Amino acid sequence: MLWICLAENPGFAPAWAWLGRCCWFLAKFSPLEAAPADLASAAFRRAFAIDPDLACAHQFYTLMQVDTGGARDACVRLVERLERHPGEAESLAGLVHVLRFRGLLQESIDAHHRAADLDPAIVTSIPHTLFLAGDYASAIASYGGRASYYLDAAAWAALGDHHRARTLLRERLNKTPLSELLSGLMKSLLSLLEGDTEGSIRHMETTDAARDPEILVYFARHYSEMGLATLAIDALKRGAQAGFVCAPETLNSDVWLEAIRKHPNFGLLFEDSTRRVTATRKISPVD
Repeated sequence: MLWICLAENPGFAPAWAWLGRCCWFLAKFSPLEAAPADLASAAFRRAFAIDPDLACAHQFYTLMQVDTGGARDACVRLVERLERHPGEAESLAGLVHVLRFRGLLQESIDAHHRAADLDPAIVTSIPHTLFLAGDYASAIASYGGRASYYLDAAAWAALGDHHRARTLLRERLNKTPLSELLSGLMKSLLSLLEGDTEGSIRHMETTDAARDPEILVYFARHYSEMGLATLAIDALKRGAQAGFVCAPETLNSDVWLEAIRKHPNFGLLFEDSTRRVTATRKISPVD
């Protein structure tokens, strides 16, 4: 539909922005090579060339930027934009995503509330922030009504309802064609909940999380729940290097990260997370 729109009017910047969003999501989540990731980048460049001030382009580009290691740059860009457009819900929605990637969970939640106040129909990634904040019931509630894959199942598991989590994962894996990324994430959790440690590890080791470093945090939770603290800490370190900082409060309180808190390297990991969060807080105006 977007290609048809652009064939009719190649100078319509919003269509280029939406095309970039679609292509990035397809590159990450489609089971087929429906759209290469570089096409998403090209579409965003075209949108900005036509209209550098386009709100939806800034919002959608953020999703690709943070996934490719640019969360700090995205934060600076959106903060500067909000100084010029303080009532722009799209930029606040982008900040929900960015601030979670930089370990600022409460600020991410605050950005969501501000965006929703401005535009009640705005869609943000708030379920993932609530999940990392340990508010599993709210994560499930806010995740409802969307294409459901992993998050609510992981939340039910964290709440102790393993049967419900397994049921959701089996139904979705059997019903919906999934990318290797989503399939590996969901299968690793399902194997863990079924007591198949080797299977869970195999799925995590063979899943390429290069296009979504947040998944490394979920993998770390899986490793830790299985008592594999060293592998869990390694996954969290790789996530931080790729741009996703696990929040200090998540490290301290996540029920599935208990094993890493007993590991001798936990202190260094916590200090690194705190340092990164403090650096980002200096450039974030969300209050």
